[in-house]
Amino acid sequence: MTSRKFMTVFAVVSAAALASGVCSTAAAQPLPLSLLQEQAVTQATGVADALGLASGGYYLENGKAVVNVVDDAGLAKVRAAGLAAKKVKHTFAALTGVKNDLDAVKNVPHTSWGIDTKTNQVVVTIFEAATPAAAKAVTEAAAKHGDSVRVERQAGKLEMHIQDGDRISNGSSICSLGFNVTRGGQPFLLTAGHCTNLGGTWSGGNVSGARIVESDCPGADSGLLTRPNGTGPGQINTGQVITRAANPVVGERIQKQGQTTGGGGGTVTSVNQTVNFDVGVLYNEFGTTAHTDHGDSGGPAYDGSTGLGTLSGGNSTTSYFYPLTLELQNYGLSLA
Repeated sequence: MTSRKFMTVFAVVSAAALASGVCSTAAAQPLPLSLLQEQAVTQATGVADALGLASGGYYLENGKAVVNVVDDAGLAKVRAAGLAAKKVKHTFAALTGVKNDLDAVKNVPHTSWGIDTKTNQVVVTIFEAATPAAAKAVTEAAAKHGDSVRVERQAGKLEMHIQDGDRISNGSSICSLGFNVTRGGQPFLLTAGHCTNLGGTWSGGNVSGARIVESDCPGADSGLLTRPNGTGPGQINTGQVITRAANPVVGERIQKQGQTTGGGGGTVTSVNQTVNFDVGVLYNEFGTTAHTDHGDSGGPAYDGSTGLGTLSGGNSTTSYFYPLTLELQNYGLSLA
């Protein structure tokens, strides 16, 4: 991100510069991990799409893509494309069906579920704050799907990070800004919908009197604010420029920024996640190991110059983000 004050208002990521050798005989510098991941994901996406229903999805391991397949023909196709292949039991379509079936379980706060392509399972997480009835309902629903589901338990509770922290405020609550965006040539700011649901005008850093234009939560978790100063590039306050948006991939290393915890990183652990907060259900989230806290809500997750999402919340060890690609699509936005 850019400088801390600037970044709180304009979350941006700048691409790492490639070092060039001084001499023609010098060893070539390795590509940044973010660029390697981007290339791997692009290639894996094409191969997985070509496999169609035979695909088990893909994930990243040490920056390299691994494509899951369900038969020997798929193994041959993936290897012929020069990628690592892994034979699995469940197709990605089947796991998506299981995840969608679990979505029918309602009123179960402090639980979540999403697809972990690395283990070829839907991972269900039950936090200790869940009531016995909620835990039972989720466990019983998961048991119907056999080894396509893995149930995990975590300490603590799920919280939407809307206080104590980031430097935009409506006078009573504090959040973080995510990405500078535009629509119809006009500048706007993306943050979390559970923040903008609180109403008021938002100010902080280089923004004063930002008005709410869109606010969606629960279901989604997106909020759009006017950008009164009308300036600011698409970049994190660290200076990292954001030039594109993409869907997260299991195993992908990410960076994040927020008013309370600042920078840091983590790994994507699940995608297409359904998260049951006290305020309602959020769909399409992605889970990460990034550490966040109150006030970080709305702050950006990114991988190099690629924007990934805005923070919804979590606990001390797990953070959930709403995908930037959906926010741009749903509101008709472009990155600044």
